[in-house]
Amino acid sequence: MRRAFTLIELLVVIAIIAILAAILFPVFAQAKLAAKKTASISNMKQVALGTQIYIGDFDDVMPPLRWYNPADLSIPSTYGFYFYPVLLQPYTKNTELFLDPNDRGDDPAMRYTGCPNAARFDKSGCAYWYLTGAFPSYGYNRRYMNTTTAGAFGALTYFGVSATSLGSPAQTVVFAEATGKDLVSPGQPIVRQPVGYHRVDAPSFWLPAASADPAAVGLDARTQGQLWGRYDAKKVIVNWLDGHTKYVPIASLVGQGTTVQERDRFWNGLGE
Repeated sequence: MRRAFTLIELLVVIAIIAILAAILFPVFAQAKLAAKKTASISNMKQVALGTQIYIGDFDDVMPPLRWYNPADLSIPSTYGFYFYPVLLQPYTKNTELFLDPNDRGDDPAMRYTGCPNAARFDKSGCAYWYLTGAFPSYGYNRRYMNTTTAGAFGALTYFGVSATSLGSPAQTVVFAEATGKDLVSPGQPIVRQPVGYHRVDAPSFWLPAASADPAAVGLDARTQGQLWGRYDAKKVIVNWLDGHTKYVPIASLVGQGTTVQERDRFWNGLGE
């Protein structure tokens, strides 16, 4: 005749299972986060590859941050705003590459005024391509990859610079993890959620910490040029002009020195 488990034995087994669960669940969570980071690095590498093909097709010229013409509605839900993720679609052929697995938030403040009910990931929405272009997870170094002039339609016109005009390609930022959080635009509500954004700025254009918005949730993203680490608050995934992608401390993207050229050396092609 088989002997049944005693109450004490059952309690011991339950306690052991509970202890093992407490040990393993954080490990599983860390493994899941690491897998997401690996996927994000892969995404950025694919975006970088598309960018390199674009450069080859356009005689060594970098993509513009955006191109704007309200009369061009060849993709209606752009409303004439063709941000770099839209311009690179012929080369990447996948909008998901521009999204980090950990960047799945939304914020009503980011909605397009002409289509205020369209959510960020609503592919059937009337502002899908506008939101896809304006709020990718990876921001573009527009200060040094582009020049600008006053546009014909009241918005800046961006022109790509020659890729070979930039020295130290292995030490020149092209894309990095970004957020539109805390940006102030005239007549527009402030985005408070850490959703992605299409641009990042070099250190000389960072908002001084003393001027940070006290209403910001956590760190005011403007104080680090819209750079935003989704796996470590102090580190971001960065793609460099030579095509390689690396996970680096945000502090390492600030050059030593006091001049604009020195502080921006990892953005302007100067390098070390």
